[in-house]
Amino acid sequence: MAGPVDFPTVQWARKMGALTAQFEGLAPQDLRKLANFLEKLADYRAAEGQLSAAQIQVIMQCLHLRETLVTLESHKGGVFVEFAGGGYEYERFLLREDGKVPNNRYETKKAL
Repeated sequence: MAGPVDFPTVQWARKMGALTAQFEGLAPQDLRKLANFLEKLADYRAAEGQLSAAQIQVIMQCLHLRETLVTLESHKGGVFVEFAGGGYEYERFLLREDGKVPNNRYETKKAL
């Protein structure tokens, strides 16, 4: 390290190190998916707020089947989510706080 480190920096590094240890068992592909999700989550939190545990669970389930989380935006009634990959050009839907997806707010297009 290039110089003295202040206490907040040490605390931040410990916190991030402990969190990072949770990812040791993940495959590189899963780490990339998680990194993409975290980037979108950071943007979402900076602009709109929090996701519920139920919303995160549904997003993670979809992320397992798809390659990329494209969009995470606040919409009336929940959060608008868009995925790409896994045989689909796109999969878009409104995700309510309780983790439910209204049928009239779900659309998908299969890849050719």
